[in-house]
Amino acid sequence: MEPRAQFEELYRAYADRVHAYALRRTAPSAADDVVAEVFLIAWRRLDQVPDEPLGWLLGVARRVLANRRRSDSRAAGLRERLARESSAAAPVPTPEPMPEAGDRDDRVRRALAGLNERDRELLLLIAWEGLRVHEAAQVLGVRSNTLAVRLHRARQRLADALAAQDIETEMEVRR
Repeated sequence: MEPRAQFEELYRAYADRVHAYALRRTAPSAADDVVAEVFLIAWRRLDQVPDEPLGWLLGVARRVLANRRRSDSRAAGLRERLARESSAAAPVPTPEPMPEAGDRDDRVRRALAGLNERDRELLLLIAWEGLRVHEAAQVLGVRSNTLAVRLHRARQRLADALAAQDIETEMEVRR
């Protein structure tokens, strides 16, 4: 297949999934830029894209997002230094808030927020992105067996966090 046609097919098939992944991890205003960068990298490395490309594309998106966070962090540090040196510095923008959700969603969000970043990312890849273990392993750059063990442990930690919330709620009701 001609490279251009191969790329167009790749984009049509996976751009929405990459966009959804980016939306769940960054502000909506930045998600389109992330998708554009991911597919620019895919175009440049078209010969390296595997037959099942979703895990590879999400792995690229993960690294693009990490690079953006580092860049944003450096920019925020620069703004802070400038603010200390000058009283006319621009305020640091805050991330857009998550939409309001019901009690159950809030419970899960609180439990997820209590987990470490590695557990949270793994659970979200499986639950939100709908990836299979081998695809999530590809995104995270680990072996499938390693990821399966990590997933089991992360699910257990999430269950423990949810159970702790239940106990906390029960204690508040008794008061």
